[in-house]
Amino acid sequence: MAGFLLPPPLILLLSAALGSAAQEEQFRNAFPELVGGIECERVSRPWQVALLKGNQLHCGGVLVSEQWVLTAAHCMMSAYNVHMGSEQLGRGQKIRATKSFRHPGYSKQTHVDDLMLVKLNSRARLSPSVQKVNLPSRCEPPGTKCTISGWGTTTSPEVTFPEKLMCTDVTLISSEDCRKVYGDALGNSMLCAGNTDSNASACSGDSGGPLTCRGTLQGLVSWGSVPCGKTKQPGVYTQVCKYVDWINDTMRKHR
Repeated sequence: MAGFLLPPPLILLLSAALGSAAQEEQFRNAFPELVGGIECERVSRPWQVALLKGNQLHCGGVLVSEQWVLTAAHCMMSAYNVHMGSEQLGRGQKIRATKSFRHPGYSKQTHVDDLMLVKLNSRARLSPSVQKVNLPSRCEPPGTKCTISGWGTTTSPEVTFPEKLMCTDVTLISSEDCRKVYGDALGNSMLCAGNTDSNASACSGDSGGPLTCRGTLQGLVSWGSVPCGKTKQPGVYTQVCKYVDWINDTMRKHR
């Protein structure tokens, strides 16, 4: 399972403290869903998908066309089983995918350009429960109310997986305020969202999942603090509005 990534400075510090890459990976993977969320309304997130490794949750993602899923670059594997069309994993459609296209600027060290397109081996069957997400035509401003969703752990640091897709509301936070928490770790193409009065947040297992605002996809879950759900430490997302041209160009190039 792909972990909800730690802030870049913490990754470096933990790597030194834990003593091995294997121990660091074990620490990351100990924190896989949405902290402080509730079950999503039925068929309210028809573009939400889960990337499975076999039958096990690996990451979240969103359907951007009948044959393409957008997710985080750090979720990359050689092959995926892509779940869609049901709030409960194991139901709905499941489509194999074996081709991934990471953004060429992605960095494992800084998490910059943390997005990737996954091409499905066959086309999804669109229905009321399976729909394409709306890509943004503009970047939404700080203060905008948004929703995040996923099947990741609902508690942290203890791990508790839900039976159904979970949702929670968050608010976009300005880059200036977010840098007060994360400093230079926050890149120009990263977006922050959270709540000052609750512990609602994404967590590991939610990686690559959607942050939607006013009916459009504005972010993909990328990284944040551990344990998840700290009220003054927002989640960090790849800011999708800055990548629409790359998304469309990549899908067109690899038809």
